[in-house]
Amino acid sequence: MKLKFKILILLLTVSLLPFITISYTLIERTAFELEKKAENSILNLVKAKTENYNTQFEILRKEIETGAEVIGKEWGKWESKANMSYIWVSPDNKIRKQHIEELKNFEMVMDVILGIVNRNEKVSLAYFGTEKGVCFISDVKTVEKLKEIKYFEHRERKWYVEAIKSNRSVWTEYIDVNTGDITLSISKAVSNNGLIGVLSLDLPLQTIKKNILDIKFEGSGYSLLVNRNGYIWVHPEYTAAGKKWNESFEGENIFNISGLKEIGSEVKNGSTGFKMIYLTGKKHYAFFSPLNEINGSLVFILPESVVIKGIEEERNKMILIAIFISIGIAIISIIFSDHITKPLEKLQKATREVAKGNFDYKVDVSGKDEVANLSYDFNRMIEEIKNSRKKLEESEKRYRGVFEESTDVIYISTPDGRLIDINKAGERLFGYSREELLNMNVVNLYERKEDREKFKKDIEEKGMVKDYEVKLKRKDGKTLYCLLSTVMINKGDKTFYQGIIRDITAIKEAKKQLEMYNTLLRHDITNKIQIILSSLELIKYADTEEEKKKLIEKAYENVVQAQQLLQKLSIIMKAENIETKEIDLKDALMKSITKYEHFAYEKGIKIKYNIKDGCVIANELLENVFSNLIENAIYHSKCKNIEIDVIEEKEKFVIRIKDDGVGIPKEIKNKIFEPGVKGKESKGSGLGLHLVKTIVEGYGGKIIFKEDGGTTFEIHLRKCSLMG
Repeated sequence: MKLKFKILILLLTVSLLPFITISYTLIERTAFELEKKAENSILNLVKAKTENYNTQFEILRKEIETGAEVIGKEWGKWESKANMSYIWVSPDNKIRKQHIEELKNFEMVMDVILGIVNRNEKVSLAYFGTEKGVCFISDVKTVEKLKEIKYFEHRERKWYVEAIKSNRSVWTEYIDVNTGDITLSISKAVSNNGLIGVLSLDLPLQTIKKNILDIKFEGSGYSLLVNRNGYIWVHPEYTAAGKKWNESFEGENIFNISGLKEIGSEVKNGSTGFKMIYLTGKKHYAFFSPLNEINGSLVFILPESVVIKGIEEERNKMILIAIFISIGIAIISIIFSDHITKPLEKLQKATREVAKGNFDYKVDVSGKDEVANLSYDFNRMIEEIKNSRKKLEESEKRYRGVFEESTDVIYISTPDGRLIDINKAGERLFGYSREELLNMNVVNLYERKEDREKFKKDIEEKGMVKDYEVKLKRKDGKTLYCLLSTVMINKGDKTFYQGIIRDITAIKEAKKQLEMYNTLLRHDITNKIQIILSSLELIKYADTEEEKKKLIEKAYENVVQAQQLLQKLSIIMKAENIETKEIDLKDALMKSITKYEHFAYEKGIKIKYNIKDGCVIANELLENVFSNLIENAIYHSKCKNIEIDVIEEKEKFVIRIKDDGVGIPKEIKNKIFEPGVKGKESKGSGLGLHLVKTIVEGYGGKIIFKEDGGTTFEIHLRKCSLMG
């Protein structure tokens, strides 16, 4: 071999060996850095997506909590008619007595649930099920579906049971009765001095797959939504597995799936990161980040081949070129490497800016390769996050509106009594301006200062108080009976009291009224029993069977009337207003006169009456009004005659009941209609005339007492023609 060939071989060997070594080192290092940057970028993308999803779920949670708060506060204050197309009554859709009052809340509840559906396009259904069995549903088709299956008990459903167990909003997974698909729902128990029911909304599996878990890399990979216990809520091929809506459903668990169980502990601990796992015998990336709002994690599964595909292609090109080119291939490799890595570095810089809160930052994208597509996805994701934050800010404004418009007092104070914030209801309740309240110590709102100290001691021991009864006072000195529901909040080294004040003064007064009606009940029932006993006693002296029969009928009639009185007084005690209708005036008067004619005859009293036909606005208790007045005249006036006249005027009837007795004692003349007022010799309860006045005024009428050689009562009642 010639020397020049040997030198050539030597030169080629000397030059090629360093080149191959350098090229190999550069290629492998570039591939390694690209792989690490791709991994970090995808992880940052998953983390950013997680924040976006967390924000969306947070919006839904606050929607359900706000709706639950509104329903709890407004429950029982409405008198609307119910459209049964939106209502199902558990379990067989039959309306019972206990459902009637709940159905009056229809308009308010539908405003809440339809508002939730209209504001959130991802929500397919919102519904509110009560503890008594009424279920308000935002979709008519769902109600029709329930009618087809005939039996449906919402209080047995998972969303209802889990919400009742928890003191907070809960996410549950179940099979929807309407679609048969898996549905993720968020539910919140609604309370107002006790459990009312549960408010819930549905996110269908298909919606979550399409609109929420839409993360992709190069059109590949899929997302899982997993709770802290490892149960999969959502993945691309997740179905109900043939289960029906009324069968128990428990999803798959990653601890039972080969490969996925390798990330089980990270999901359970709420960690962020990624692992290489084996699925169906192939290596996959598993990226995971916690979704704290639903107490779970987002898991993104991506085949390793997708991540390294571009890297492997570039490595092969560089190796192929390195075989034919010498030193220049190294420079080209460096330039090419820089061309690949620079967009990833931009994307990485962008993720850092977003992590700092700069959501206006945009990645400068050029080209149509994989990295460019990833950058496009990143910019689109940032825009979604901005929109979600905007919705959250709008939601916070709505929460402030709830704070200001609440009918209950909402306040924040410090342990030493300084008010930090209070809503308009506080100004109305206490009679002070907001500025006055914020510049005064809350101890000055207590009727007794020692009650404030006792309140502080209780809340510091327990961390909260609920329905804590205290006496407060207005600016004008009026005493207020109130319930405090307050929690102690610690922020750093500062402590605050945040709570609600509910005025129950009216309830206290209503309780006194209830006790009065209870006494009245015993009074009238005793009178009925006296009549019954008198009738039964007279049977012994009756000469004929006909007389005995009449006396027995009278006794029976009073037993029935006593039972009816119990029912009617029960209605009065429960209702805020007496419900009126058209009543035959003559019939009501004649029943009362007939009832007491025999007893008047026994006492030598004549009942004279001049009654005409007429129709008045009243109810079944009208007969009780007349009976009370006639009975008082017979047993208490010591009269010889009772005169009953009906005078017709333009818009009303005046019923005059007059006796020629001794009249009303002077000392009680001006207060005969007050509860418990009676003459010294009277053995009654002194509540009869109070009841008469209460009933008559409930009809929109009035009763007038006059003295004219005895006692005269005038009852003014509206004519029926005035009802319209």
